[in-house]
Amino acid sequence: MMGLGYWISEQIVVNKETGECLTNRTWNYKPPGAKDIPIDLRIELLPKSPNKAGFMRSKATGEPAICLAIAVAFALQQALQSARDDAGLPKTWITLNAPMTPELLVLYAGTEPSQLRLS
Repeated sequence: MMGLGYWISEQIVVNKETGECLTNRTWNYKPPGAKDIPIDLRIELLPKSPNKAGFMRSKATGEPAICLAIAVAFALQQALQSARDDAGLPKTWITLNAPMTPELLVLYAGTEPSQLRLS
């Protein structure tokens, strides 16, 4: 979830003149919350596989697993390419800078303002 937040929602904004962090609370800085985690999240540990090097034989990993979050960037690239294809736009590589906020994704996907309406 940390990696998901890094790639899609945790945008840090700094005042260029003063250096003040403008996203200093959850009102304007959006880390993933409890409702962002899938309801059915299954994790399996290897059975009968003690970790003699870990604390109390722990199998925890902590932050190193954040490296796997690069899969989010690849999934976003595929989703954007599919959306652009649906919009009739040419296929082009989109440089993804973290975070790719929902606002940026809509812009890169080729969404037209006429498509944003309530039915």
